[in-house]
Amino acid sequence: MKTDHKEYTITAYTEDYLGLIGRINAIFSRRRISMVTFNVGPSEIEKVKKFVIVIRETEDSVQKISRQMEKQVDVLEVHYHRNPYLTAVEYAS
Repeated sequence: MKTDHKEYTITAYTEDYLGLIGRINAIFSRRRISMVTFNVGPSEIEKVKKFVIVIRETEDSVQKISRQMEKQVDVLEVHYHRNPYLTAVEYAS
């Protein structure tokens, strides 16, 4: 069975609590998934942080990770999408 790893961006909006980065990192570590990029910063809403994580995985794995992240107490919502633009740039070069 061939697995189709593609690049996905996961965006999570969280409350600003100490230790949340470590808990989110642990979700990826337990599944042995490495992150291509991991950025955290303020969002458009006061006291809410925005995580932007890029990984190369199957869609099934990304769905599971997103659901696990949503179960964290301080996480407000999680979205993911495939990176079609980046894929087009890879093929163009």
